[in-house]
Amino acid sequence: MWGNIAIAFLLAFITTYVLTPFTIRLSKKIGALDVPKEKRKIHNGAMPRLGGVGIIAGFLVSILYLSSHFVHSW
Repeated sequence: MWGNIAIAFLLAFITTYVLTPFTIRLSKKIGALDVPKEKRKIHNGAMPRLGGVGIIAGFLVSILYLSSHFVHSW
């Protein structure tokens, strides 16, 4: 059981690590950027707004892996 959890963690980490730079490039390409126009913004340059897509993908990959292993173990 702990081995499956460790594998799910590694899958989530690797998926997020690989997809986050891709989503950042994609957000720059399609213009999904948060440009600081007001003084209340903390960042100085444009920030991509699609970085969370890679994180959600990593979470979903790990959930799919765990659900497939726990369904077959019943």
